[in-house]
Amino acid sequence: MPSKSSLINVGSLNGDETTPLLRPSDKVRRAFGVLFASLAVLLALVRAYGVTPLLSLVGRRRVAFAVDVGCIPVRVMDESPVADFFEYDITGVTLQLRGEKPHEFGGVHHKAKFGRKLTRSGFSTVFNGEFTVPSRAEYGFALHNANGDTIFELGRNPRLPHKGMLMNSTCTTAVHAGGGVYYNRVIPKRAGEVMTRRRGGVYEISTTYAGCLKVCPLTVKLIATVNPSGGSADNVFGIEESKAATDAWRPYKGHFTQVSAGEFNTWGLDSNTGALAWTRNVDLNPFDRSNWNEATNNARHLSYPPDGPVVDFDAGYSTVYGVTRTVDSAGGRIWMRPVDGSGDWRQAGKYDESRLIQVTIGRSFLWGTNSLDDVHRCPDPCGPGSQWAFANQRQVKQIEVGDMDAFAVHTSGLQLFTTREDGVGGWSSIPLPPGFSTTINQVAVGATSLWMLDARGELWMCLLPCAGGGAFKKIPTAPAGMISIDAGKVPHENNRR
Repeated sequence: MPSKSSLINVGSLNGDETTPLLRPSDKVRRAFGVLFASLAVLLALVRAYGVTPLLSLVGRRRVAFAVDVGCIPVRVMDESPVADFFEYDITGVTLQLRGEKPHEFGGVHHKAKFGRKLTRSGFSTVFNGEFTVPSRAEYGFALHNANGDTIFELGRNPRLPHKGMLMNSTCTTAVHAGGGVYYNRVIPKRAGEVMTRRRGGVYEISTTYAGCLKVCPLTVKLIATVNPSGGSADNVFGIEESKAATDAWRPYKGHFTQVSAGEFNTWGLDSNTGALAWTRNVDLNPFDRSNWNEATNNARHLSYPPDGPVVDFDAGYSTVYGVTRTVDSAGGRIWMRPVDGSGDWRQAGKYDESRLIQVTIGRSFLWGTNSLDDVHRCPDPCGPGSQWAFANQRQVKQIEVGDMDAFAVHTSGLQLFTTREDGVGGWSSIPLPPGFSTTINQVAVGATSLWMLDARGELWMCLLPCAGGGAFKKIPTAPAGMISIDAGKVPHENNRR
């Protein structure tokens, strides 16, 4: 047994435990033994769990980031360290990790190019990227615009962000380091509200730029087409309903004579050619038409001859309804298909009896008018064999249904009526604007307003519930020469996906 003088204390837990001083040869042998044992354990873990889950065991994990830049708060825009940054399109997003270049977050740091680049999802406002990152890493996101400028969401100080300036501080984490406190986003220790885990051991973090939401709230979009109706020049415009009365409408790629916006998807029809196409609402853009997906448009029932393309349609929550060419004195047949572009047309209502020339979808009912200027409704979904009910209103050239109300335009274009979306109760008249010297071409119903397009191509707005008369306001920012208008469906929680 060695003497006490050959023992050393290695700072053990209780101060009394000791470890023998190893001879050099013993050190080498034992070092190799520990190394081989560690490698054996590592190999066993890889075989048992795979490489990706193992990253979290050694302090790193694979994370898929998704950042939505489509709902940046006005406060963030006002406090941007780069003046007029948001006057230009956002062209890129990078993930910034503290400890990687530029090492610290800051408002306009010139080394932001070293961040990890995220990729835009289609033409949407969502940017995605999947990276291996340290557990408990501090992170944030930088925005890059078309003018070549960059801003960080976590502060404006080019060196030390002691508190979040642009970032919503309610979802940052206080990190104590170097005698100070840093308020940053932090990779959680485990899956939960901020981070979820999917198959394969990859974690997911979804958020909004400078905010705490996982995704931007769904908003109602107004979509319109303008003259010329012929040709192929781009003629589609759109805007969020909340901005339609004050901001310039954005031009989109695509040429249609009629457009309809559902909750998630927009459909367009060129009645000159019969071409029908759809796109995700988030992919509407002014750069490229490749977001539009062509859809079959030759409705046919069983062995009957095809009815050809639809001549009117409306996009709803889960279904698109359309009517084809006139087949008798009451109008054409009614058809339905999934709004997400899958499937094909199939009959809606009784094939030999249901006839309309125009359709519109509300929260729970499908409405329509026929060639006799009558109004009918059918519970949505209105499938094969469903019954249509007369809506007790005649001399109507267009019917439009929103989340709560239905609106009818008289055949003269000089009268406007309303009732409940479910058809319960009677109809009441809505006064037109004072001095209104033209006729109503079309109406559309959004979440907050009734939108009226007149025969001159000018747009009017009336806040719901619309009292009419002086409550109508002309919209000076609307595109000129408008020929069709539609408002997207009001989002409902049970429809979220």
